[in-house]
Amino acid sequence: MRWVKKEAVEKQLGEILELMQQIEDKMDRVIDDLINEQCESEKAQIAELKAQLETVEQQLDDEGEEKMFVPSKLHFV
Repeated sequence: MRWVKKEAVEKQLGEILELMQQIEDKMDRVIDDLINEQCESEKAQIAELKAQLETVEQQLDDEGEEKMFVPSKLHFV
């Protein structure tokens, strides 16, 4: 059986804990970046859908105005 000094074990444990903290920090940054990218993508998609909706609404308004007949006194002359 190999005996290891307490100080060596404590040093290795400290290094392991430090590496685990670095990994956790990196994972947090990666997750945050992914969330931000997804939000930006969804915002762009929402803006595109809004523009499409406005176009359709304008077309419907234009068609409605064309079909709407407003009688005037000129028609009765």
